[in-house]
Amino acid sequence: MKKRLLGLFLILIGGLFGLSSCGINKTDIVSTCYAGYDLAKSVAKDKMTSSMLLNPGEELHDYSPSVSDIERIINSKLFIYIGGESDEVWVEKQILPEIDESKTKVINMMDVVKNGGNTYAEEEPEAAESSEEDEEETELDEHVWNSIINQKLIINEICNVLISIDKENENSYISNKNEYIKQIDEIDLSIKDIVSNSSKKLLVFADRFPLLYFVKEYNLAYDAAFKGCESAKEANPKTIEALTNKVKNNNLNVIFVIELSESNIADTIVNNCKKDGHDVKKMVFYTMHNVSKEDYNKGLTIIDFMKINIESLKEALK
Repeated sequence: MKKRLLGLFLILIGGLFGLSSCGINKTDIVSTCYAGYDLAKSVAKDKMTSSMLLNPGEELHDYSPSVSDIERIINSKLFIYIGGESDEVWVEKQILPEIDESKTKVINMMDVVKNGGNTYAEEEPEAAESSEEDEEETELDEHVWNSIINQKLIINEICNVLISIDKENENSYISNKNEYIKQIDEIDLSIKDIVSNSSKKLLVFADRFPLLYFVKEYNLAYDAAFKGCESAKEANPKTIEALTNKVKNNNLNVIFVIELSESNIADTIVNNCKKDGHDVKKMVFYTMHNVSKEDYNKGLTIIDFMKINIESLKEALK
């Protein structure tokens, strides 16, 4: 994640400032990922335009900005980025020094969470026990929005910054923010009700695992094929066997994958369980780091995806 070719940005920046600002496709709010885009859109609604740099279906950790992407950022009113390893090199070393903060406000979502008093979620040594054992360092979960608490912190910050940019529409921004918080509070209560009324507390992911904030918030146990959101790779037979046994021994009904996943590992585990007479279904648990083209075109929001997750959680814990 950290190993970016900085030379690329020197070329991009050099090309950028040799271009005229005429003809730039300006957007009021630019976010690096879907979560920032959708949260900002939920507050701004029709008062400002919101866009994301990632194309729908694109892998977050493989993203590199184009000249036009950099133009959009520098000419926006608000720029939102995650603040983790996936974007720290190109954002903090190349983009932020070029931003005129009197014209473009900046929100680092991980800093918002930290400044709000919530701690970062890290992969604990005893967790994901069936994962590959070649991790070089502790995995820090960048997907801070998968916590309702963190979402509130971020959306409050977005609201405050938008008001500082556009005082005239303050009441609209506050109203939109409050409506959003009301919806996620209802979702929070639904999840707590599902968890408290189930004897099962374990979720198994045959995939990467960018959901540490979620499981910690609801005191759920988990196991996964890979720690954190590391680059996808083939799981070894030992990992597949361990996850298969975890599903069977805990009488689980569901094995999860995250969106935009090929899910080959999950298919193998489902087949292995069926051979032993244990029926388990594969389901998607949405992490909102990005969305498919189909879901983007449908206009699905974080609220929509969390409601889908509620139904999936019901199935997994029944």
